Amino acid sequence: MIAGTMLCLGLWASEDPTESAPATSAAPTQAIGQAVLESSKPSQPEEEKTNPLADWKLPEMPEPEPFSSHKIDPDTAKALKEQWGVELLGIRRTAAGMFLDFRFRVLDVDKALPLFDSRAKPYVIAERSKIKLPVPMAPKVGAFRPTNRGQNIHADKTYYIVFGNPDRHVKTGEKVTVVIGDFKVEHLLVD
Repeated sequence: MIAGTMLCLGLWASEDPTESAPATSAAPTQAIGQAVLESSKPSQPEEEKTNPLADWKLPEMPEPEPFSSHKIDPDTAKALKEQWGVELLGIRRTAAGMFLDFRFRVLDVDKALPLFDSRAKPYVIAERSKIKLPVPMAPKVGAFRPTNRGQNIHADKTYYIVFGNPDRHVKTGEKVTVVIGDFKVEHLLVD
């Protein structure tokens, strides 16, 4: 049986080790190898298949709306500029509604420093339910808010505070109150 298999492959196996193998050409071996290779190739249809995803392009994304203070009462905005040295840019839901992103621009660093005190614990009050939503604390990063630890607060720069919104409790269009120590802004409309 082995001799027959060896013969098919173009090799000669002899019972007598002194007997030399007959001179064979490589043609039978190459023909068998070629047949094996051709059978392992996928069959090509007569018409060349095209990939339907080859022409796919990423859809154009709309530009995000910038934070704007148009939803803040003008009298409140003026009072905040005079007392705290900040311009409120707004609060909006982010991360699929799981967080609230509060943004403000510092106009006067000295007046705004209490907002960056690490001892102050900021929170948002949902006016509909009176629930307090604090700033989340990550184990390695810390609180999701800036502090003045390295005297890194500068005028005409925008800063943020991220508040948790578990279960997407606060919805777009609701009003909230932001509290940071003595700083308090009521009736902010959530974008």
